[in-house]
Amino acid sequence: MLARRFALVAITTVAAIGLIVSASPTVQAKTLIGTSCTKLGATAGDGPGKSVICKRKGSKKVWQALKIGNPSPRGSSTEQPTSTKPTGSPGSNCQKLPEFTADFIDPNFVRDVTPIGEQTGSGGVIAVRSYIHPASKFLGQVLPIYAPADMTLNSASYYKPSGASATYQPEYSLYFDAGCGISVKFFHIKGVVGKVAGAVPMEPSPSSAGQQVPLTQVKAGEQIGWYKLGENSVAFDFWVDNAAHTNEFIVPSHFASSNTLHSVCPYDFYGPSKRATWLAKLGAPGSDPVPGTKCGVVSQGTSGTADGMWFISPETETDRLTYDGQYQSQIMFSVDPSGIVRIGGLNSSGTLMQMMVSPQASTWRKPSDVTVGSTHCWSTDSQSVSVSVTSGTTMSVVVGTGSCATLPNPSTGKIYYR
Repeated sequence: MLARRFALVAITTVAAIGLIVSASPTVQAKTLIGTSCTKLGATAGDGPGKSVICKRKGSKKVWQALKIGNPSPRGSSTEQPTSTKPTGSPGSNCQKLPEFTADFIDPNFVRDVTPIGEQTGSGGVIAVRSYIHPASKFLGQVLPIYAPADMTLNSASYYKPSGASATYQPEYSLYFDAGCGISVKFFHIKGVVGKVAGAVPMEPSPSSAGQQVPLTQVKAGEQIGWYKLGENSVAFDFWVDNAAHTNEFIVPSHFASSNTLHSVCPYDFYGPSKRATWLAKLGAPGSDPVPGTKCGVVSQGTSGTADGMWFISPETETDRLTYDGQYQSQIMFSVDPSGIVRIGGLNSSGTLMQMMVSPQASTWRKPSDVTVGSTHCWSTDSQSVSVSVTSGTTMSVVVGTGSCATLPNPSTGKIYYR
């Protein structure tokens, strides 16, 4: 019963950050390129910049990399060519960065928002966006979503994630250019309205990667869509990139082509009053706000400790996930604002979800306190993970379904690298 309770909590957390996770790993777009496909125009993959499209190559239909600028499924000959790159690059006639002047949702609808730099629901992947959790009392209600600033829709997707249930309703991802290198993105939007509704794709795809749409301008405070709590997700995503800012990593080569490079705190673009309102709502996924929580940063973790992200080889690129049984090609150790240790990418049950260790657990310890030369094991009713930080760049890891006492010495485990 306790093991089942843990599994239910973990699944709830996955849902709480707006992700659907199948029991088997999602096929990665990189592995599909060049292989045969059946339906021209179909897309597949795992996110912006990492998707493929079925196109004709000679007499065959094969998966090819989906690049921004590929035709929209709407296929209208009147659509304008677009780009998802900000129209005003940093330093190009930009005297001042855009300021968000309108709330993207009424703050009274929101229970809490999460910092950037945490983990996504399945674990092992950096969350480059803030997850917005409406309060449960608004279950089933249509909650309007607004443009926070004057900006231009230049890409969108209407998608149903691979592995989603039959009752899962397709959702929208919306990509906007706010100028001066600032891009604004929303995911898991349940419906669109007005000019945005007239621009987005009509047919659902399995990928949330942005597809070309006609350039569509919206004004600050203009409604662009809506969210409804309870339709297979309890949060939507708010993501802002600043092309002039590059996040720092312990080993930058792991992240050279990733979507983590320019993600920044979305609430910093508001003026003092609205910024204070949103920062006061920061907390752990689906919880009440935790006073003093910072907006977060996107990083690889704390050097010289177990904290942060590790890779199965020195050459591994982030988010190009592969699996060796219960060991994912990248793993992550973090602590959320409520103090829960979250371990992602090590799943003895075979199900992709975070392992969560409560501050009240006897094995609880901050990953940043597990330093070079030390060993520690975290345990729950479902599994245990033991690590040995062998150097500043290597860590040996063992995961199993038993208690810490039943695991082999971590020095005999799988080696991960910074």
